Amino acid sequence: MRLPGWTLSSGALILAAYLAGSAVLLIFFAYDKWHDYRHHLAEIERAVSNDATVLAEHTASTLEAVRRTLWAAGRLRQEAGFRDLSEAEVARHVATLQQGAPVFRAIGWLDRDGRYLWSGGEDLPDPLALIGGDALQAAERDWRAAGRAELPILGIASPVALDGAAGWQLAAFLPAINPAGRFEGLLVGDIDPAYFARVYGSVARGDSDVETLFRGDGTILLRRPADDGLIGTSLAGRPFVTEVLASAPDGSFHAFGLGDQQPRIIGFATVPGSDLVVTLARRRDEALAGFHGALRDGAVRTGLVILVFGAGAGYLSRQMRRREQLARDLKGSEARFQDFAAASGDWFWETDRDHRLTWVSRHAGAGIDPDDRALGRNPIDLIDPGNVSPQAMAEHLATLKARQPFKRFCYARTIDGRKHWLMVAARPVFDEDGTFLGYRGSGRDITAMRRAEIQLQEAVDAIPGDFILFDHDGRLAFRNRSAARTTGSMGSMARLGDRMEDILRRGIDAGELLDAADDPEGWIAWRLQRHRGSGHTTLIRFPGGVTEVIERPTADGGVIMLCFDVTEREASRAALREARDAAEAANRAKSDFLASMSHELRTPLNAIIGFGQMLELDQPGTLTERQKEYCGIVVRSGGHLLRLVDDVLDLAGIEAGRLALTEGSVAVPDLFADAVATVQQDAQRQGVVIEPLPAVSLPDLAGDRQRLSQVLINLMSNAIKYNRPGGSVGLAASMPDEYRVRITVRDTGIGVAPEKAAQLFTPFQRLGAEFSAVEGCGIGLALSRRLVEMMDGRIGYQARPGGGSLFWFEIPVLASPAAAEIAAGMPQPRRGSRALAGGFSLLCVEDNPVNLGLIQQIMATLPACRMLSTQDGATGLELARAHGPDVIVLDLHLPAMDGYAVLQRLQEDPATAVIPVIALTSAAMPADVERGLASGFFEYLTKPLDIGLLLAAIDRALRERRSDSLAG
Repeated sequence: MRLPGWTLSSGALILAAYLAGSAVLLIFFAYDKWHDYRHHLAEIERAVSNDATVLAEHTASTLEAVRRTLWAAGRLRQEAGFRDLSEAEVARHVATLQQGAPVFRAIGWLDRDGRYLWSGGEDLPDPLALIGGDALQAAERDWRAAGRAELPILGIASPVALDGAAGWQLAAFLPAINPAGRFEGLLVGDIDPAYFARVYGSVARGDSDVETLFRGDGTILLRRPADDGLIGTSLAGRPFVTEVLASAPDGSFHAFGLGDQQPRIIGFATVPGSDLVVTLARRRDEALAGFHGALRDGAVRTGLVILVFGAGAGYLSRQMRRREQLARDLKGSEARFQDFAAASGDWFWETDRDHRLTWVSRHAGAGIDPDDRALGRNPIDLIDPGNVSPQAMAEHLATLKARQPFKRFCYARTIDGRKHWLMVAARPVFDEDGTFLGYRGSGRDITAMRRAEIQLQEAVDAIPGDFILFDHDGRLAFRNRSAARTTGSMGSMARLGDRMEDILRRGIDAGELLDAADDPEGWIAWRLQRHRGSGHTTLIRFPGGVTEVIERPTADGGVIMLCFDVTEREASRAALREARDAAEAANRAKSDFLASMSHELRTPLNAIIGFGQMLELDQPGTLTERQKEYCGIVVRSGGHLLRLVDDVLDLAGIEAGRLALTEGSVAVPDLFADAVATVQQDAQRQGVVIEPLPAVSLPDLAGDRQRLSQVLINLMSNAIKYNRPGGSVGLAASMPDEYRVRITVRDTGIGVAPEKAAQLFTPFQRLGAEFSAVEGCGIGLALSRRLVEMMDGRIGYQARPGGGSLFWFEIPVLASPAAAEIAAGMPQPRRGSRALAGGFSLLCVEDNPVNLGLIQQIMATLPACRMLSTQDGATGLELARAHGPDVIVLDLHLPAMDGYAVLQRLQEDPATAVIPVIALTSAAMPADVERGLASGFFEYLTKPLDIGLLLAAIDRALRERRSDSLAG
């Protein structure tokens, strides 16, 4: 079904038909039930109206009996007067008359003068109470108004509720007329409501039917079931009186019940011969109960029919949607196949059982002749002769004869003068009975791939080495021409289809693999593990040289192997290793020589400087001024020689990469102050003025405080040595950028010749000063440059206009101001020093008598000090255990047991482990210092001995031991 702009599927049409049918069925059902409802309602209305008419007729009959009974009572009254009956006889006759009229509870008469005769007992009201005080006058007036009829109209009094009486009272009356036609009173009867209830109940059909007797003015006279709240009330002015009764004497209408307010169908009829009206009210739901039951049954049946049809429609709709979806899927698959076939480089074809082409896809391209010229021909006939090996052709024909599938069959065809390489694959087709129908297959033009293979072969053959490819099964699948050599390569031992293990065993059997000579099986296992790994490079020795084998895995599980002859490279590497070993041996020899020289130089310098310092003290006061001057020269010369030794050792340590720096925070003002304090005496002796230090506010430097101080002191010492008498030296600091601080040292000296400035920082170059009286060896600037560069800095020189020199160096600023401070040098003993105060014991273990004597002289200057000494470590251990000295000074180079062994024994013994041990040795290399402190020495002092440093170290040792004892 197609509508303008939209289409409905079959499933949707089924659902639409189901909905339309359901709607029609519901409409017919609703119309039928509405018609049944109207008919049923009309029947009920007629039945109710008929029942009301029957009640009216019964009421008329009952009222006629009431009138006749009252008329008989009137005749009895007249006869009693004629026959002069006694009152008792009259009462007996009245009672007999009342017993024959069950509608009355009592009857009698009421005279005009108020006297009455009544058949009721004391429990019943008298007639006057029933009909009211003005009833006589009203009845006479109505009788006269009616023309003094001989047969008066029966009157019904309004219901009254009397005290002491149960329920409402209803009375009927007739005028009493004598034979002369005069009005003498009223004949009265007390009507029994139960009688009417029985009469009405005999006609009622519903359990909740309500029957009511009305007077013409709308007053309710009787009601079944009784309702005291309604009897005696008037409906005058209501639609029932003003409209319903006014329109017809009988009929039916719908209204709510007076008592229960339930919807009711009400039938009414006028009582014949009176103005009374009887109504019968039947509850609507009870009257329509049968219809409602039939409606429910019909609705259930209709619903079940709709559900059944709905289930069937749903099932049909799902089946139709499924079929439509299958059709769409099939159509989409067909379209996708067409698109894939059109977009791919392949074509598709079919043959019959005789292998003749019956169908070729339109996009076959160059693979098939144009204009379907190949149809009807055998594809074998289309192959160019000589392009397929006889073995491959025979295998292919055997496959076709056996009607088996095949793939990757390659051949060449010449089409329109151009040669094409093609590759085809196919599967046989059989019908349900297993009869062979032909082949269905695909083809691909692989001309470009074939040309690429040829180019790849040429490129691989051009590789200056062996190229070998193993497939995912571990078999050799390809190799270049270089790999086909007969000797000296992995490729020479390989054959197409070989596994790696086969190649290795063939090489071992031929004696080609020298590395496998000792353990062939172990070497093969190791080699196979590397071959199958994630990629390794292996050196393999052949009789003719060395081959480097590089192996890498491929994505499909194969392995690519590249083999290169690296015989010359390995020979060069061997030569380099030998040269490196020789250089390292020479470097170690140099280090050993420097360490030995340091020891041999520091030992005599220790005595020279130490005793020179002792003589300078001149405590006895026996030296002349000339002798003191000589002592100063000795001490200064020894210090100069010591600095030369230190500089040479530092330079050697830097070149060997063994000099370690301790980076920390260095304040520029402190650096200036320390340097000036160090060179101040030299400047005074040379007659050179050091300009006042500038006030600087710069970031701290990031460097080794000791080495920075060493560089600055070196530059200032040169500025003093090469200055003129009366000259000056100045310091300055600035920041060329936010990352560096530049420190400059300027002087007014002789300066540097421009042609020699380039050699300033070359070791052992003094630029002609070696022929002057200025002492030096030419390594200070070279050492300074190395130290500055180790701290990521720069150093330079520039000539000053008018003479003099300006040296500068730049050091990076500290990244964080909270960096740890680095101590610059060793502190001197301070005032209040415990070492200077004396009163302690010291053990000195020193094998050199001169050095031992020097320490004895130093200790002799301190009051109340006890010194123990020995020249070997074993005796020193015994003295330490026996006397427990406060401090131990220990040399490292001792006979039989060196200082480290002595230190270890002291630390292992609880009695001596707490004694601070100060190392005093000529082993001054940076590595020696680090090792000593790491081993547990309290301080590490190097020779020649500085008395101030020794006393400062003793002072710290005494204070620390005292604090430990107090804490313990």
